Amino acid sequence: MTTPAHRAVHGSSPALDEALKAPGSPQAVASFLDVVGPDQVLGAVQRCLADGDAARTLRLVRAKLKPGRKLTAEYTVVPASITGAERRLWVTWVAPGATAPGSSEDSEAEARRRGVLAPFRRAWAGSDDGRMSLSVSPVDGAFPQLVRLHDPTHVVDVLGTAGLGEVAADDVTVETVRYRPRQRHVLRIGTGADGRACFAKVYRDEAGARAVDAAARAATAFAAAGDSDLAAAPVVGTYVAADRVTLWPEVSCMSLTEAVSLDGAAAAGAVRAAGTTLRLLHDAPVGEGLPDCPDAVAHTSETLRTAEILDALVATVGSRLRREVGRGLELLAALPLEPPTTVHGDFKCDNLLVTGSRLHVLDFDRLGRGDPAADIGKFLADLRWAAGGDGHALAALHEVFLEGYGDMSSARAARAHVYDCLSQLRMAARRVPIQDRDWADRVTRAVGVAADTLAAER
Repeated sequence: MTTPAHRAVHGSSPALDEALKAPGSPQAVASFLDVVGPDQVLGAVQRCLADGDAARTLRLVRAKLKPGRKLTAEYTVVPASITGAERRLWVTWVAPGATAPGSSEDSEAEARRRGVLAPFRRAWAGSDDGRMSLSVSPVDGAFPQLVRLHDPTHVVDVLGTAGLGEVAADDVTVETVRYRPRQRHVLRIGTGADGRACFAKVYRDEAGARAVDAAARAATAFAAAGDSDLAAAPVVGTYVAADRVTLWPEVSCMSLTEAVSLDGAAAAGAVRAAGTTLRLLHDAPVGEGLPDCPDAVAHTSETLRTAEILDALVATVGSRLRREVGRGLELLAALPLEPPTTVHGDFKCDNLLVTGSRLHVLDFDRLGRGDPAADIGKFLADLRWAAGGDGHALAALHEVFLEGYGDMSSARAARAHVYDCLSQLRMAARRVPIQDRDWADRVTRAVGVAADTLAAER
């Protein structure tokens, strides 16, 4: 959604209360985000911009509802004074009696001092009743390093520390890919027309160091497997401890999600490569120090937490999801287990990049020891999502993926089937944008497809 900029400002409204109510209505949430919310956001943006400036457009990137508690949203805004350059915003609306997050004064002061706040004169605005607040990138008190990672002079030092070569500060550009205060941040750092860009993931702890180590382990495993015409060795990143940031060289190609959505048949070779790639990981030696990945109970517990929104907005669908999760656990409990292998932990189409006939694997934050069937099942479910549903075309993609993966025991295959269904259920609750007017119909269909898939196993 792209909304023309205007200066209207509203306080809390019955529309907000309806959107947050539990049990509530998905139409009320969509209506608030489509009609009322943008006015409030633009009014808050205007309070943050320098005098004489104005917001040109506002675009909703992502919204998340916690029924009865809060609604959060990430937006991009284009100020008139920097035409063509987007800035990220994070907005929180809370229920009556609660207070939205406050300002991060120290981080804001540093952003102003480093010159990375302009054209905004302030990085936070809130409603008079405290139920709505807006934060402007790059300010986040929970990630104090985020501000300096937008300062070209500091970024030059970071790139030098990471061994990525000498770069002039004038050539450095920093774009926000994801801005989620108190949660996580992803940046894209450019180094000039002839320079190579990289992605920066910012952490609150030392998890970034573990992710870089995991990618190096995976690269070693690929090298030990010998040359492959399908799977490219994973790109190994660099961790800069002083800023708790990992830097990953950009690979210029499309994601497997894009390839499948554009032409599933044409993407069959890449999907086959995904199977080959995953098998290389699963067959790699389980080295010391790898963390244990969540088991089936942990997976389903997370799915049920995610599904709270269904309970609140479409209770019958939420009940059906919970029944199917229970059936999935029963099936898994009856199937033989196997010793844990090296697993990716988040093997999905968005984390696979296609270069010709070769595939690059990204995001090793969750690499660990676990059930290989969980990786297989998640990818099968994600492939269904990327392909836009079920049917013969999807069946063909599933078939080539499994051909690429190779022979597996009947028990692993059966567990993968159940994990496929459980992943579908989680995606039904997480991936349909809450601002969609047809949200209820889409999640109902998605839960139905998962239930049908599970029924085919019994």
